[in-house]
Amino acid sequence: MSEDTGFQFTDDAVPRAYEEVLVHRLFEPWALLLLDACDFRSDAVVLDVATGPGTVARLAAKRIGPGGRVVATDISRPMLDVANSKPSSPDSAPISYIESPAAPLRVENAVFDFVVCQQGLQFFPDRPAALNEMRRALKPGGQLAIAVWSDIEDNAVYAALHTALRETVPRDLADRLLAPFNWPDAQALKNTIEAAGFHETRVRSTTLPLIFEGGIAQAARALEATPLAPSLATLPAEAQHKLKAAIGANLAPLFSNGKVSAKMTSNIDVART
Repeated sequence: MSEDTGFQFTDDAVPRAYEEVLVHRLFEPWALLLLDACDFRSDAVVLDVATGPGTVARLAAKRIGPGGRVVATDISRPMLDVANSKPSSPDSAPISYIESPAAPLRVENAVFDFVVCQQGLQFFPDRPAALNEMRRALKPGGQLAIAVWSDIEDNAVYAALHTALRETVPRDLADRLLAPFNWPDAQALKNTIEAAGFHETRVRSTTLPLIFEGGIAQAARALEATPLAPSLATLPAEAQHKLKAAIGANLAPLFSNGKVSAKMTSNIDVART
């Protein structure tokens, strides 16, 4: 989002911004934490649901090594195109990318040792059905690891962006930014997973820093990686200028020494079939 041209997008711009702005700063650190919760072994077969550009899948493949196998699914073909464009590593397990919704999953029954899902469950239209599909895909005794963001107020960069949107664009458009944060209750997450037939469920809330070393302009680009992006691109120039000003004002309290720094909080649940 440049200061002179406003929001500019092409068909593949959202996944590209997701990759350029968020993967290394946000999703890779959280993926490592999610995978730390899994009891991986070298010959494991892993399913990554809602893989996006394949961040968790690639890190899991490296952890289990060439003796294992990873299958990664996502409903978005542009995201899978980004994932498929990444080079494979000889010291990693092979990865198969499959275009599929979370329910029904286009995978076989009881073939996976682990199913992981980073920041996807809150977006699924039928969460119980998605969890049932994950359980179906797991072997008996297999392990599930799920991460879901906490409340937006516990994730200050996005809280600031949401406030800026509320100040400048229609409320229904602004509130679409709440979608990743619409399931903040850790106990509700645990209850839903257990209702899907999982056992030995453990949930914890964890906080990590999020740093945009490029400052406010870089942090503002996080909006380009959201489903709001195409709608923001259609705003009149005056509305875009007002939005930029509001973003700058609301991110200013998080800006110091050339960086925007804040905390992100996620609930992580681990369970077994």
